[in-house]
Amino acid sequence: MRRRISLVFFFLGLLFLFFPVILPAQQPVTLTLVEFRPDIPPGNLWVHMFMDKVKEKSKGRLIVKMIGGPEAIPAHDSAAACQKGAVDIASTMGMFADVLGRDILGCEMLGYTEYSSAELRKRGVWKVYQNRFAKVGLYFLGASTPSDPQVQVTFFFKKEIKRLDDFKGLKIASVGGSNKGLIEALGATCIPIPFTEYFTAMERGVVDGYNVGTPGIQDFGLVPVTKFMLDEPVAGCGSFFFVNLKKWESLPKELKDALTEAAAETEVDGAAAWADLLKKVKKEISEQGVKIGKLSPEESKKFYRTYRESMWADAYKKFPKQLVDETKQLITNPDFHRLK
Repeated sequence: MRRRISLVFFFLGLLFLFFPVILPAQQPVTLTLVEFRPDIPPGNLWVHMFMDKVKEKSKGRLIVKMIGGPEAIPAHDSAAACQKGAVDIASTMGMFADVLGRDILGCEMLGYTEYSSAELRKRGVWKVYQNRFAKVGLYFLGASTPSDPQVQVTFFFKKEIKRLDDFKGLKIASVGGSNKGLIEALGATCIPIPFTEYFTAMERGVVDGYNVGTPGIQDFGLVPVTKFMLDEPVAGCGSFFFVNLKKWESLPKELKDALTEAAAETEVDGAAAWADLLKKVKKEISEQGVKIGKLSPEESKKFYRTYRESMWADAYKKFPKQLVDETKQLITNPDFHRLK
């Protein structure tokens, strides 16, 4: 009997040796993501960088799948969609997230930063915002369009701007009224309209110019209606990755770590990519007939100071004083080079 049993196990061993049983592979966890910009170059660079890094850091156990851009979920609804669980992750502008709790969030103010996205993470600013957004059902993951400070948003016009006085009387399109304080401080009128309506507004003469993250002139196909770019950028990173809090809490630690590491690494590599992209965009639009110019050194410094003062003054009108004071302390740099 024992000999028979031994022979059975012997032949079973041979069977598994030559015909191994293939066990079903573990299926990766998939998270859906919506992006506030169209999923086209150059503006989709960072979100794809992040998604690739998530897959790499998780060794394929976690996949982030983009469901689309504003054609899938309007940009101004993206944070709310993530909060409600319609998508797992939203890459969206801070102002669109603030509608979920303006009195306690103040995410729009992060665009006024004088530190890079990576520096803000190191300074513990992301921890502050994680605590704020937990109150509205979102996990604040990090910057979705990282860069060095105050290089992101540019003004574009139908005509050349040579001095600050040239702003007076102009109508300038601004998504959600962003940079309204600066626009009005320069003597222009802010016209709040969505990015997707910039082209028609410029074409029909409803506005004389617009402000947008510099690659947006290509993202939204605005070159044909643009004659001049004022190369005096303002704003730090104003768009961020948010994760539905229940979804975040349901993930095992190793997948949370993969998301965090991917976001942190994107903030470093993405800032370098932003600098390279700016050079590329300016070269291409210049070749397509958009003139690029700067203000004089004196007016350039005045322009930035006007931006800084007007935007914080505007913040005090929008948000509770204590919230503004706390945020201002976190993100302003007294030694910032454009103040000197």
